[in-house]
Amino acid sequence: MSTTKLPVREEVLVELDFISSLGGKICLCPFSGKSKYKIMGYFIFFMLALTTTLQLFLTLVLASATDLLEIINIAPNLGVCIMTVIKYTKLETHKDLYNEIFLHFRDGMWDIISPYSDTQMNIIQKYRKIAMFINRFLLYYAIPLIVVVDSFPYIFMKYEEKFFGVKEYLYPFEGWYPFDKVKFYGIVYIWESCMTVVVVNVYVFANMVHATYIVFTCMELRILGCCLEELISPDDVKNITNGFNVDAIHLRTVRKLKIIIARHEFLAKKCAALDAVLGGAMLLNYSLGAIFICLTAFTCMVVDNLYKRVRYFFMCMSLFVEIFNQCLIGQILSDHSATLTNSIYSSNWLYASPEVKKIMLMLMLRTQKPFEFTGNGYVTMNMHTFSRICGTSYQFFNLLRTLYL
Repeated sequence: MSTTKLPVREEVLVELDFISSLGGKICLCPFSGKSKYKIMGYFIFFMLALTTTLQLFLTLVLASATDLLEIINIAPNLGVCIMTVIKYTKLETHKDLYNEIFLHFRDGMWDIISPYSDTQMNIIQKYRKIAMFINRFLLYYAIPLIVVVDSFPYIFMKYEEKFFGVKEYLYPFEGWYPFDKVKFYGIVYIWESCMTVVVVNVYVFANMVHATYIVFTCMELRILGCCLEELISPDDVKNITNGFNVDAIHLRTVRKLKIIIARHEFLAKKCAALDAVLGGAMLLNYSLGAIFICLTAFTCMVVDNLYKRVRYFFMCMSLFVEIFNQCLIGQILSDHSATLTNSIYSSNWLYASPEVKKIMLMLMLRTQKPFEFTGNGYVTMNMHTFSRICGTSYQFFNLLRTLYL
């Protein structure tokens, strides 16, 4: 581990500690070496999320097949709960992978960073701010989402009762219960409100972890590109041209290049491992995302009840943000890994030794295949995929509107 102390490093550590602190509240961080209380907490949260998923599944099974709006009301909530259970389980079962990546960004990557390189310092500052913006956006988006889902049913119920004399019992997600839920309205409402908080927190935290890892991976790829461009400095070019200390320069270049290749190989393996972990969830999002966005958007347009319109609008926006987030991080990762080819070409490779040229050529061939996230290998998650999802959703929307009208 490097002993170099950099101000920007401390800022990066603050962001990582912020993620770790949030994860500790839902018993996921630290990823490895959790206390027995954290382990118990994890199983409690897992059982709560799983119970809610089973409850909504029973609600969907018992719903009338002829009541389209009731099915539309249940299906997206069930999908979110299933995704939450998957994400929560993946984070725990693959905790060693997440912990290894976490420790790498804390300690492992800093020995290749030069505190005297303004370019590298600017890269770190830029990507730290991007990670902070994404994390704060997800956090501050989750807060109003929880408030709306938990409070609006009760507020609208009281509003309609006071001004219209109509008392319709409303709930956060309206699950099925083996008892009269009107009689135990308070207990049911508290249960559904608490489960909403659990599901949203787990969902948002998983997205924050993955977004942070991808942003910092892109940051390290940019730093590696910078190191490649500076592999043979102008002073080295001058010394090589004048025949001064040539062997020492070539030896140092080989050593630096091997470190860069080792780091690139590490990032490639970890991104491939993350792709294997997230592939199932991404494929599920791709398969059902267009349908759920279409159904919630259509229902928001056709229902007359203001509460349900607000409910379906937020549901549609949440699905839209989730799919956009997955496609965006996949696109950014691919773009950043592909730029290493340009960095190699932009270096002063003409002055390198034959050995260095061969190594750089092999690295260039390796960088021709960029890192990517896929849905179990069936579909690549990028902005082209996002446009396809939006296009498919719009086609379904027009079809439903034609049939409905």
